[in-house]
Amino acid sequence: MNSNSTKAPRGRPKTLNRDHILDVAMQAYWKEGIDDISLNEICRKAKVSKPGLYREFGNEDGLMKAALLVYWEKVLTPVLQIVNTDASFRETLDNLVSFATTVNNNQNVPKGCLLVKMRESRMRTGEATQEQIDCIHGQILTAYEEWIEDSKAKGEFSADMSPQFAATYIDAQLSNALAQIARGEQNNTVKEILTMALSVLD
Repeated sequence: MNSNSTKAPRGRPKTLNRDHILDVAMQAYWKEGIDDISLNEICRKAKVSKPGLYREFGNEDGLMKAALLVYWEKVLTPVLQIVNTDASFRETLDNLVSFATTVNNNQNVPKGCLLVKMRESRMRTGEATQEQIDCIHGQILTAYEEWIEDSKAKGEFSADMSPQFAATYIDAQLSNALAQIARGEQNNTVKEILTMALSVLD
């Protein structure tokens, strides 16, 4: 017997494309909302069996958490670079307003924000997804706080509120605007409302 021979791996070879499934799931949850898309439909869209999906992600909670992580890495992390530039506080705030209220006409890009949609339906998600929602939201609030603290040090932010409260307020207004956009409300109207809400920071 040849001692250098290798044993064939047990079971069927893995043919599942994890990245493809996550992209399909992220787009589905983002476009349809977690309440209006079934796991069976995601399996159909991704061309994967439900047993295969369970083997890879454990359950729908595992899939949802992984899809949210992909959204964080591909969409939200680049957006947060807006608050990590040398732009003034007002210019940065205007850039955040533009991000929240600019509607992409590309049919392949869903309206609104997946994180906001998941936060709104948080109690209908699993424990792992809830923990991931809270983790990402916490990182966003921390980034806002650091931006506001830096702006205060530069003398660009003079509103009589703590960085923590200001960060929470800005996040709440941006989230509300993104939810309105997702519902199909006119972006110009949403932008006017958001701009007025944030004018207290001047």
